[in-house]
Amino acid sequence: MKYFTMPISSKINFVSAALVLLLSASSVSFGQDICPGADIEVATQNFSYAPATLVVDQGTTVGWVNFAGTHDVNGIASSITGNSFNNPEAFSINPMSGNASGVCLGTYTFTVPGLYNYDCSIGSHAANGMVATVSVVSLVVQGCIDSAACNYDAAATEDDESCLFVGDDCVDGNIIGVIQDDCSCGETSTVADQFDALSVSIFPNPVTSSLTITLNKQSTLQVFDAVGKLVEETGAVSTWILNVSDWEKGLYTVQTQAGKTHKFIVE
Repeated sequence: MKYFTMPISSKINFVSAALVLLLSASSVSFGQDICPGADIEVATQNFSYAPATLVVDQGTTVGWVNFAGTHDVNGIASSITGNSFNNPEAFSINPMSGNASGVCLGTYTFTVPGLYNYDCSIGSHAANGMVATVSVVSLVVQGCIDSAACNYDAAATEDDESCLFVGDDCVDGNIIGVIQDDCSCGETSTVADQFDALSVSIFPNPVTSSLTITLNKQSTLQVFDAVGKLVEETGAVSTWILNVSDWEKGLYTVQTQAGKTHKFIVE
């Protein structure tokens, strides 16, 4: 019988590598149960929040875990300039000291869409780079919300005035002018649904200067900022190039002619 032998130096290197992998894994994965109820956790230590940029859905609960030093979460006014952050909602978490195992500073549930800025107000932490943002994406889904309509959409949360009704727009559940194999509530095609095949590509994302939007067929486009303000719009195009170098940093939404939305971030 043959036996495999490993030189002592190789054994040491192998064990060292295994320890490095083990320590690395433990340092980047601190779990998400340090702050009970949090959907996602942000690590605070030294002069940083990690991740410093978050994009979350409306209703997400974020927790902050302190691994070193004394920190807080200040979403009211900049600790550097003193000016209000003008966040969709002001929020803050009181200071607390951390340790290597992680201490939960607290949690906050973001219910209002928009861009939130915050920093650490302890000493000169913010001036040394301890600043961060949370972009909250609206969960609004546009569609027909009238259950009596032929094209009722059970997933829709906001009416887009596309509802079609028996008599004027459809007969026996079939929409006039639309050929279908099977028609039932929630499965009916509409004129607006014809835009479902529209493919939109946005790159680069995140972007710092030049943004390119390409479509597989022409559509009008509108761009809204994080608070729903119209920033740019164009007629029917298949390619649209935008210079966003002087835009405010944050989350933006592109809306197509059919009301479909796509997100991008300006850094």
